[in-house]
Amino acid sequence: MRRQLHRRRVEMMAASAAAVLFLSGCAPVSQPRTAVPGRARESSTTVVLHGKPLELHVAAPPSPSSADRVVVLYASGDGGWRGAAVDMFQHIAKAGYDTIGFSSKAFLKLEHPRGVPMTTAQLAAEYSQILNRGRSVLGLAPSSRAIVTGWSRGAALAVLAASEPTARSDYLGVVAIGLSDSEDLAINGPEDESDDGSATPEPRRGAFDTYARIARLAPLPCAVIQASRDNYLPADRARQLFGQDTPLRRFYTIDARNHRFSGGKAGFNAALLDAIQWVASHPLPPHPDRQELP
Repeated sequence: MRRQLHRRRVEMMAASAAAVLFLSGCAPVSQPRTAVPGRARESSTTVVLHGKPLELHVAAPPSPSSADRVVVLYASGDGGWRGAAVDMFQHIAKAGYDTIGFSSKAFLKLEHPRGVPMTTAQLAAEYSQILNRGRSVLGLAPSSRAIVTGWSRGAALAVLAASEPTARSDYLGVVAIGLSDSEDLAINGPEDESDDGSATPEPRRGAFDTYARIARLAPLPCAVIQASRDNYLPADRARQLFGQDTPLRRFYTIDARNHRFSGGKAGFNAALLDAIQWVASHPLPPHPDRQELP
């Protein structure tokens, strides 16, 4: 019996190692960050955006080291704050990161003044309000920078918000999970309230090209994590749009059968923490308003 248990443990360790090696092709993958001792302290709060409350979920590590530490800002997919979206948030928090999360569905359903479509500048401004509220609840310094991330719709929101020059002082970089090729910052019916759909045959009118926006993130690093058989945008097609890896870009292909990374959870979990750790390891980008001395 002991031999069987030992053999099973060895097989599981080998499978996990194989998943990590597959994550990003030839790109080096660091030792994944694992759960820290103790349990993340989770709570909820609200932030008021143009007069409407938005629920925020916050998680703090058991033993915070300082007030000026990295925070991860995470947004869910169209399905809202449930299922796989919550699992991703908790996986980040269990690795010891201060984490702020919210539902992108609830966020986009907030009524905007005069029914005017949201712009990326407005998106960046509201993300800054969310981050400021989360920092306050977590006891973080106002100057602490965030790694902005999200799944599906949340991934698109992360890329668009961080690509605005006015937002640069808030962020360390971007980790986009299951990134689609376009985003229109609107909910257009029931099909936009689920994470189980498929790609639309025609581009949405007024949509932003999310992969083109990645080029505007520099000097912020950006990682994209995509499933090989993603319902909306399979990894091979996403890689074409993303381009080759560079010192500021890293692409992870996960062998999984859908947008939720089903069948590839171990590989996805390792990739997510590796991507966050990779972004966090980059030198702090200069403040956009700061003039460097000659």
